[in-house]
Amino acid sequence: MNSYHDFVAKHARVAMHLARDLLRAKPGDRLAPIADYARRLGVGRGTVQAALALIRERGAATLVPRGHMGTFVEAVDPAALWELTGLGSITGVMPLPYSQRYRGLATGLYRAFQQAHVPLVMAHMRGARRRLEALNSGRYEFALVSRNSYETARAEMDFLDLALELGPRTSVREHMLLLRDGRADRITDGMRVGIDPSSIDITLLTHRECDGARVTLVELPYTQFPGQIQKGVIDAAVWDAEEPIPEGGSGMRLVPLRNGDAGVRPDTGEAVLVVHRENTVVKSILRERVDPEVVRATQARVLAGEELPEL
Repeated sequence: MNSYHDFVAKHARVAMHLARDLLRAKPGDRLAPIADYARRLGVGRGTVQAALALIRERGAATLVPRGHMGTFVEAVDPAALWELTGLGSITGVMPLPYSQRYRGLATGLYRAFQQAHVPLVMAHMRGARRRLEALNSGRYEFALVSRNSYETARAEMDFLDLALELGPRTSVREHMLLLRDGRADRITDGMRVGIDPSSIDITLLTHRECDGARVTLVELPYTQFPGQIQKGVIDAAVWDAEEPIPEGGSGMRLVPLRNGDAGVRPDTGEAVLVVHRENTVVKSILRERVDPEVVRATQARVLAGEELPEL
């Protein structure tokens, strides 16, 4: 009985590896030789052939042998292949959906994964630095951050690997400076300025806006900036221009950053998906199966009010 279960488990394991490879394949691709799979997976050729037969029986892939030229992929069924991979849902983490742009981004990601026949579970966490640390701990398989955050963080987090670029302004359209004094137009000496160390973008932009001024930096969660300005705890903070000033903040003022969002690093407004460099399977799936255009088009419809966000 045990030998029978071992037999089934071995075939299932080999089918799982083959399904993961086929999930990245396109029609016309040549499958690696059976001998290569047998050597890599430490099994006999018959086991590999049985696993391929299982994949065919499930309708997960159509494979065409062409003699000495090898076996070629004619068609794949991503949903059926995914079921065979044993991967379950892919888990990702993105910023809190505090803006309509982020709600549209989340909706676009769900739509793109759905079209790729890949189940997605998305969590939300404040601060790019915290999301990247959670990625490294293995809690999530990918993290959404701005391109600027990725470019900045990879100098100290060598495990990061860029998997998918979602395009300009998919994360934030523009940052501005939120001021308590409606007459002010910049950060000046003596001000108390809010800063969120968990946000790489906000930290870099805040330091740049404060350059040359003698200020006190007050560490706060980004979402508390307006309330703390209203209470007089801080005088200024970098803020998402698309977010309205909260009720009761009529005396506050939004002004452009001195040098805009550009110049710190590449575009702070582009969202990217990053993975752990060792997670090559998920990286390949994100690159080859998730369509950034679907994400952008869905986000645009949410921003235009043509589609309700899924959050």
